[in-house]
Amino acid sequence: MAETGLVDPPTMVSVAWLRVTEGTEFAGLWGGSTLVGWRGRGIYRALVARRAHLAVERGIRYLRVDASPDSAPILRRLGLLAVATTTPYVWNPSTQRP
Repeated sequence: MAETGLVDPPTMVSVAWLRVTEGTEFAGLWGGSTLVGWRGRGIYRALVARRAHLAVERGIRYLRVDASPDSAPILRRLGLLAVATTTPYVWNPSTQRP
């Protein structure tokens, strides 16, 4: 796993991970969280580009991202194509039935 981020000492203002699935040509882009006051400066875009570069260096051909509606346009502009969607579920143990 590779971690990338941007620091304005002493604060980590944005962080993201590249998680490689060993033995495959796949990796996932995780995180990409940027503090509100730092958004709109191209940081998320730069971290996606950096992780894509790291993936290419490792022989990765395919990246997967579970993107929010805010991230999707940025990913599209970087050349990523949506091929599937997910349906998020929330589990609350206090509502679990016996």
